[in-house]
Amino acid sequence: MVGIRDVARLAGVSTATVTRALRGDPSVTAATKAKVQAAAVQLGYVPSAAARALSRGHSNLLGLFVPDIVNPFYAQVAQGLEDRAAEERYHCVIASSHLNREREQQLLTSFQDGTLAGLAATTVGSDESFAAALTATRGPLVLVDRRPRGFNAPLVRTDNRKVTRHAISRLFAMGHTRIAMISGPREFDTACQRLSGFRMAYQDAGSFLPDSYIRHGHLGEAGGHAAMRELLALPQVPTAVFCFNNLVTVGALTAIRAAGLKIPHDISVLAFDDMSLFPLVDPPITAIAQPAYEMGRAAADMLLRRLAGEQEVTDIVLPATLIERESLGPPPAAERITPPAT
Repeated sequence: MVGIRDVARLAGVSTATVTRALRGDPSVTAATKAKVQAAAVQLGYVPSAAARALSRGHSNLLGLFVPDIVNPFYAQVAQGLEDRAAEERYHCVIASSHLNREREQQLLTSFQDGTLAGLAATTVGSDESFAAALTATRGPLVLVDRRPRGFNAPLVRTDNRKVTRHAISRLFAMGHTRIAMISGPREFDTACQRLSGFRMAYQDAGSFLPDSYIRHGHLGEAGGHAAMRELLALPQVPTAVFCFNNLVTVGALTAIRAAGLKIPHDISVLAFDDMSLFPLVDPPITAIAQPAYEMGRAAADMLLRRLAGEQEVTDIVLPATLIERESLGPPPAAERITPPAT
């Protein structure tokens, strides 16, 4: 089989020059490009799919990089991105780091070979090394849900602060004064925005927020379970808990039930990110629903616009919705106060 080394030998250039010439790199002179192309034709050299993609500028592959494909939120984002990409005859490659930062770094590095036309990404890491890895990916890049520190790229997200403030205000209106939050990692801007909305609701109600009612840095079911156990061990157990995302909520629910508590009689539960099982559990879980499918479509559309030559692609903020179910109720009778008139 004819390979790139054979072409390089016949053309009298290096293999690196052959690669650059076949992808149309402007650093290669027209004469050298012609010599390489003539050698490739003479030998019947057929480039790999990746090389063919590079030679014509970009492939028909869009990438989606997520922290946890098990999370239904990212599955819906993926479906939205795939559907929009298919409308323009693009295909999608989806990769998940499974919340492992080392694996994430390796995957991002693998995206630097130019195989993908564009990449939509949500990262776990947020330091300079992850920003550098994102910067090194070839082709257009858009971010989904959150933006790493020190990195600037178009972002599609929801208004985390506004919808959280509204949802927590509903709990205060029910008479709760002891509301806890299981928050995500401090470096996530989504966690910061949701925590900001949480604090704003406390300020609106004129209530004091103890530091012990905020549990930072939790992801996944295990994180939610551990944080909820810590909250239930406090001298004054909160009467309501707000969870950073859906899988954290699942972990919190298992801890609440293991403690023999009833929802919402003993404690109310509010989730950020809805999921299909929440209406089916007993009681059904109240959740803030992000338009995950629409976020995926928007991310694909942003990439396609960039590939079409549009440079000024700005952030997109989509509305989230509070879906009230039966996991919210007034605090236990011993803790109940009359909510202020509105």
